[in-house]
Amino acid sequence: MRKNVLGWELLLFICGIAFVLIGLFVEKLTHGSIIFATGCGFIGGSIANIYKYFYWRKPEKKLIYEERLKNEKINLYDERKIMLRQKSGQITYSIMFVVLTVLNIVFTFIGIEKWIILTLWGVIAFQYFCGLIVFYYLSREM
Repeated sequence: MRKNVLGWELLLFICGIAFVLIGLFVEKLTHGSIIFATGCGFIGGSIANIYKYFYWRKPEKKLIYEERLKNEKINLYDERKIMLRQKSGQITYSIMFVVLTVLNIVFTFIGIEKWIILTLWGVIAFQYFCGLIVFYYLSREM
């Protein structure tokens, strides 16, 4: 692992401590518990990554780590896996479009507040138009 990974993780740990302290000591904030929880998430993630950093830096793990990096690089540039990732993204996009539409219709019939329904319709429209924009951008690039 690169040394700058450790620096970023230490920075994330410090930010987590700052968020926890802000969440604890600033009681006037209406969302202090969210800030506290975000800080705890930062701290937990950075501790896990720092542990992985020192775990893979051990001399006895060097060969295993190099083999793992080699396999990861192969999987990253494997044409079949690239195609599978693209196809799974396309299928997930289609499924989520249908799920959001059905969910919005159900919410309309059970009488959920209008702003929630309009927000969901906005998300559906954003997803659709974002897909169109990305498609036209990629078709122009190729």
